[in-house]
Amino acid sequence: MHVVIDVVEVAAATTHALRSRVLGWTDPRSRLDDDNASHLAVIDGGAVVAMVSHVSWPCPHHTTTPARYFWAMAVDPKRQRHGYGRRLLATVADCARTASERLMWADARESAVPFYVTCGAEVADAQPYVDEVTGLLVRQPPLAV
Repeated sequence: MHVVIDVVEVAAATTHALRSRVLGWTDPRSRLDDDNASHLAVIDGGAVVAMVSHVSWPCPHHTTTPARYFWAMAVDPKRQRHGYGRRLLATVADCARTASERLMWADARESAVPFYVTCGAEVADAQPYVDEVTGLLVRQPPLAV
């Protein structure tokens, strides 16, 4: 049976509870949660069960290529491995293509890098680094759109 995963645009504040719970952020707001950013979510029973934020932003490894930065990808642990993350990435890719961007990139948690590589990402940074805001060990895996 094929399940349709609907993705909707939501306000940043709608994503904060899942960001805190899944990502462990004590302050779920991001430095990029401004009027230029968009926030996508999968909602089930009135609750956000998966989300990602994104904005047009240059990739530091490909500064001349139009790019879309995405962050705070979070899927409720009970919903992981059911296509929610892939569906969110596909929706971000659609947004990037609509904006004539050719690359998507993120500062990915080290534990999430294998997921992004499976989705076609290449890891730009050979060595992980500690994100100054979240304190998490991250890398930058760009994805071609």
